[in-house]
Order: sequence, then structure tokens, then C-alpha cells
Amino acid sequence: MPEVDEHTHEIDAADGGKRYPSVTQLTDLIFMLNDGEFNSACAEKLKIFAANLEEIGCDTGKKIKGKITLSIDVEREADGIYFFTPQIKLTTPTEKHGRTIGWVTEDNRFTPNKPRQGNLFGTVREVSQARVVRDV
Repeated sequence: MPEVDEHTHEIDAADGGKRYPSVTQLTDLIFMLNDGEFNSACAEKLKIFAANLEEIGCDTGKKIKGKITLSIDVEREADGIYFFTPQIKLTTPTEKHGRTIGWVTEDNRFTPNKPRQGNLFGTVREVSQARVVRDV
């Protein structure tokens, strides 16, 4: 029976090298993906993600939320071989803009005008030029 390191759970190979242990925890599976390259590649992405969250949080002075999504597609071939395809998605908050109120017309088009309400004032205004305010 091969000797197993009690700390790393690595298995001694006949040539004196080490073999990956069987997966017992999720971290073991992550370390196994692409011979550890997936885990290494994610390190820099996580660092950038953390920096982006910190920058947004400091700039806005508000509570912000990000999201880390790890997915691993697992395929089993008919001969019992498994293929693992990992993907990580890091989502930082997007800038939110103010809400705009609207309604739907009878012919299903969005409108800023409340249906069945009279038109006392015009709503179209020029916004491309700066408004000049004069003292009277």
C-alpha cells in the first residue's frame, strides 16, 4: 500500500515523486483542476476583484456587494473517465442610475405620460445646452 503524507495527503509514487490524493474536500478538487493552474490563475483575478470592491466602496462611502461564482462542469465518459471544466465569475456592483417613472399605452408602448390624464403642460425640454440663470 502506498504511503500517504498525513499533512498534505499526497501519495508517494514509485519514482519518489508525489501523486495527487483523492478528493476529500472541495479545496482538494480546486487544487486538482488543471494541475493547480486554475487555482493559481484565480489568485490574480481575486486580487483585482478585491481592489475593485475597495475602490467602489471608498468612492461611494456606501455598503456594496460583489459576487463570486465558481462553477465546475463534470462530464463522465462511458469508459468511466471524468472531465472537470472550471469557470469563475467575479461580479462587482454596477453604477445605478436614478429611476424613471413610466406607463404603458393601449398599444403597448412605454411612455412617461400617465394614460387618461389631460395634457396641461408640455414635457419635452431641451437638455443639451446649459441653462443660464439671470438675476432680476
